[in-house]
Amino acid sequence: NIISISRLHEGKRINELIDIFSELKDKHAKLYIVGDGEEKENLEIQIKKLKLQNRVIMTGYLNKEEQIEYLLNSSVYAMTSVSEGLPMVLLEAMSFGIPCIAYSTETGITDIIENNKNGIVIENRNKSEYIKNLNTLLEDIKLKENMSKECIRTCEKYSKNEIIKIWEKVLEN
Repeated sequence: NIISISRLHEGKRINELIDIFSELKDKHAKLYIVGDGEEKENLEIQIKKLKLQNRVIMTGYLNKEEQIEYLLNSSVYAMTSVSEGLPMVLLEAMSFGIPCIAYSTETGITDIIENNKNGIVIENRNKSEYIKNLNTLLEDIKLKENMSKECIRTCEKYSKNEIIKIWEKVLEN
């Protein structure tokens, strides 16, 4: 299963994620889109046009507790945003050991995803590279296991204790 948690807003480019998903080799894979927003109706139309109603599930808004069930049953987190600040959702997915794949953005993505270590960063919004790498993540169990371990290590850098240490240094200065 692939998961994306996002506002359904034009800048998140969920429509691109649905197109990418439609071209994957694994026709048994499912895409869970968690979130709500003004693009919902357009995305539903796109899903119907591509005949993906049984494979692309739009859950609507879910609170954090409800999201956990979907995260526990997902093996890849996919993001297609045009821009991001510091995408906490990537850290949330990684805390479950879920490797992430995303297009590179001006800020945010490469602060969290170390390419080919805890996830995959796609440069220049290259759709064919995204598809190729997402197929690899779905097929290569060993790669996914290694990235999953790195995801957990990445999250340790953002633990409460580590953040407190950073703030203590800032306040000391």
